[in-house]
Amino acid sequence: MPATTAKYEMPLVHPAVGTTLTVLAGISFQVTCILLPLVGPAGAVTPHARQNFIAFLAVLLVTLLLSVAATFSKLARREVDGSPLPLFSITLSGLSLFLLVALLLGLLKI
Repeated sequence: MPATTAKYEMPLVHPAVGTTLTVLAGISFQVTCILLPLVGPAGAVTPHARQNFIAFLAVLLVTLLLSVAATFSKLARREVDGSPLPLFSITLSGLSLFLLVALLLGLLKI
């Protein structure tokens, strides 16, 4: 085994995994932002508002899952090789969690 990959025993700690998860989380967050009008003031008064809510919630949960997995992966890698703090992944996780709380409290319908 090459010396560069010997220290990455867990697959989640490998640099390519964390980077891939971060990119996927970023793309998923962009899709979440594109779908945000579904649960906004205009989307909340439509006859299919419940389906809009469920669709947005599903995309938001995927975004949250990807961003938390990316953060976990990059933090685990940081313990192995001392890489920098994953600020982008942490920010995506925080924003996704904020949107989830705002959605569940009904603050997005305002």
